[in-house]
Amino acid sequence: MKTSKKTNTIVSSRHNKRLEEITRTAVSLFYRYGFIQTSTRDIAEACGISKGHLYYYINSKEDLLSLSVEISLKQIEKFALHMMKDIKVAPPPKVLTNAIRETIKMIDNLQEMILFWYRESGHVSLASLNKLIKQDMYTVDLYKMIIEEGVKKGEFKISDPTVAAFDIMLLCDMWSLKRWYMQKHYSLDEYISVCQEIALGIVHAKEKTNKKSRGKSSLR
Repeated sequence: MKTSKKTNTIVSSRHNKRLEEITRTAVSLFYRYGFIQTSTRDIAEACGISKGHLYYYINSKEDLLSLSVEISLKQIEKFALHMMKDIKVAPPPKVLTNAIRETIKMIDNLQEMILFWYRESGHVSLASLNKLIKQDMYTVDLYKMIIEEGVKKGEFKISDPTVAAFDIMLLCDMWSLKRWYMQKHYSLDEYISVCQEIALGIVHAKEKTNKKSRGKSSLR
């Protein structure tokens, strides 16, 4: 009996979803215990499956590193498509603040992956590292495009959009890289609001976002 195309699509979708769940679980273990110290048995147990079943999805532990990069790239592409639509219809200050909100939410969702890449990049293949660098530059270029559009429309005043784009990305990345402090003193929404305000200051935007509560921003 032939399998319908619809059935194949459903099966493929379920397979991909389960593979992503396994990858996220594995990266969480890699981050907590180290890549070398984490075995495929550990990963299988954490996923609630047998080691043999795990090898239905992957050929080796190293595959999970490449898959984690692909998960991140997929989210970046989705984010970029949304922002490209915004650039065409929304005022630059609104596009910039929307981009910051979506970037930080994406970083929040991927933070263990991001921290793992920074800490154990030596275990990531050169091809995967190049993809990570490419995706980082892709996001920076998107911010640069937003800033240049704002300059062209007279909304922003900045002499070097590239440096400004890197500055804004660094602000966003701090939610993950300095989470030991940021997530203790700010909620996610509070941190987004602070970054939006700082970013608009960086580009000298004419339109400012409404000031919201900055949370526990003072040092203690």
